[in-house]
Amino acid sequence: MEVDVKRKLEERNSRIINAVIKKSESVCPGAIALIGVAGSFYSGDIYEKSDLDLCIVINDDSAWKIASCFILEDVGFDIYCTPWSRLEEMSEYNNPFVTKLLELDIVYCSENKYLQKYMELRSKVINKLNQVYSMEDNDKAEKFVNEASIEYANIMLSNIYGECRYAAAKIIQYVEFAIYMYNKSYVKRGIKRIPEEIRVMEYLPIGFEELYWNLIKANTVKEIKEAATRLMRVVKDFAKLMKERVVSKKEVSDDNIKGSYEEIHSNWKNKMYHAADRDDSYLSLMTAAGCQGFYNEKYDEYNISIIDLMKDITSDNLILSAKAFDNAMEEYKKNYDKAGCKIKYYKDLEKFEKEYLEK
Repeated sequence: MEVDVKRKLEERNSRIINAVIKKSESVCPGAIALIGVAGSFYSGDIYEKSDLDLCIVINDDSAWKIASCFILEDVGFDIYCTPWSRLEEMSEYNNPFVTKLLELDIVYCSENKYLQKYMELRSKVINKLNQVYSMEDNDKAEKFVNEASIEYANIMLSNIYGECRYAAAKIIQYVEFAIYMYNKSYVKRGIKRIPEEIRVMEYLPIGFEELYWNLIKANTVKEIKEAATRLMRVVKDFAKLMKERVVSKKEVSDDNIKGSYEEIHSNWKNKMYHAADRDDSYLSLMTAAGCQGFYNEKYDEYNISIIDLMKDITSDNLILSAKAFDNAMEEYKKNYDKAGCKIKYYKDLEKFEKEYLEK
């Protein structure tokens, strides 16, 4: 950029900042805590049409009197206010847009106590970023993967190009958020530099960049659906791998697994055969799904093999589905054998009463 152009932009910015300060002193004295320059003028990534991105931290709502959106020559400006509550939320690092706590040139502060408060929030988010990747971090990242999945469903349910294009943009945004969070990073140089920042991150889905750009460049409903499917598949696989980094599973023991096999028998086994007898495909499917959920919960908690019951559940032969259920139960029973846990079984009511009442 030419020196004269840069100097002119800096002079413009200085006059806008001074105008904001002067107006605040007349219409809302004491309401502004501090003002900082963010965005491209902080990073130096400017061009002749760059606007001024200010972070105006306010103490109360009277400061909104200084807010204004306007166009100066052919550049748009948005002078808005940031309550302390917004910075406090930002310090929790729930999404990667924490830039105004980390990339901010403070140019005005009404009292030193406000600068100290701001620096405490900055330290808080820096501390979170420097901590080892944890399950809390994974949960935050996974939230954005789930949001992307919702937008994927919106694409698959629509044949309207505009709706699909918008949902694709939302997928891209949520996936970007997730990638930043999985890497304990944040958006440093604004939206236009996000692809560059992501490209060099340590943890990325396999083939991510090509699939990411395929969705960005997709130009028909068919292309959007195909590109979104491929991208979401690798992102979901990546999310599972990242979760495995932080999951600490328990080893099975007699104390923590006993009763679970009997619970499967109680809740679902006989329903599978009842469904077969009635030729009730709904009951068969939903019973099996309930038990699959149980197996999934155990797999998430304990260091055991996953049991995929649903792969053998069909609607055209319910008795085979019931037998497949039994086979899955026997597979699960291996965990009892491993833990030295015995199935609690009584051949008659009298035996149950005797043993139950004795203990």
